[in-house]
Amino acid sequence: MKLTLIPYGGLANRMKALEALIVLTRDTTDLYSTAIWYKDKGLNCSFDQLFRPLEIPRLTLREANLLDYVFNDRPRKKNFFIPNIFQKIYYDTCLHEDEVTQKTYRGFDFQKWVLSYKKTFMSACLQFHKGETEKSFTSFIPIDELQEKINNRCKDFSSKTIGVHIRRTDNRASIKNSPTELFIQLMRDELEMDKSVLFYLASDSQEEKERLTSIFGDRIITFWEPVLRHTSQGVQDALVDLYVLSRTQKIIGSSGSSFSVLASEIGNIPYVKVEYK
Repeated sequence: MKLTLIPYGGLANRMKALEALIVLTRDTTDLYSTAIWYKDKGLNCSFDQLFRPLEIPRLTLREANLLDYVFNDRPRKKNFFIPNIFQKIYYDTCLHEDEVTQKTYRGFDFQKWVLSYKKTFMSACLQFHKGETEKSFTSFIPIDELQEKINNRCKDFSSKTIGVHIRRTDNRASIKNSPTELFIQLMRDELEMDKSVLFYLASDSQEEKERLTSIFGDRIITFWEPVLRHTSQGVQDALVDLYVLSRTQKIIGSSGSSFSVLASEIGNIPYVKVEYK
């Protein structure tokens, strides 16, 4: 059996989809998997600029080539749904985007699905298969250059450093449901319990970084360069933020964002979602 996966979305979304593929491939002895990594405006960075090669038996990850944009891309209005024609011919069955998401939430058995066909195709932005692994995302190892940045940024951590992730820009759910005032109150609560607490602040908003620094002063540790997902440097900076957050003792994160949830899963640490009740 062969499965081709197109992970899409932002960094956290793609990592979750790839983690699902890794676990599914390990759980399914006769399955040979291929993941195709596309660069786009949502994540304009190649996999090898972020991570070391995945060393998973029977799984291949490669960058998309020109032919992939015709044959294996996600069928959408922007490509006139042309890939859908070729995928229906080449693959025995295909599951696309929202269909995968809906089936995941309904408890669909993707392992049974791939075992029912010789050649399957899917595009996903979430962890559609979890399996029985004790700790997730251990196969993802940042490249040496980024690992050094992660280590250097954690040098200023105290014995109790709490991660704070405030998502803004294009994420409407986070803006609406996770106002900054709620973050400030939770951070003040933490300081009341322990005066020595430090906060590592990750955000795509320079305004939020300036606001919280003006309130909490040297209690805030942050990276001041703007995070721009449409550049490879921006995506690399986001990856550094992700893994630095994973090294904190707890994460306070935005509603509607999978980034801080993923960081808590990588670090196996508590996660507190900030939202109106």
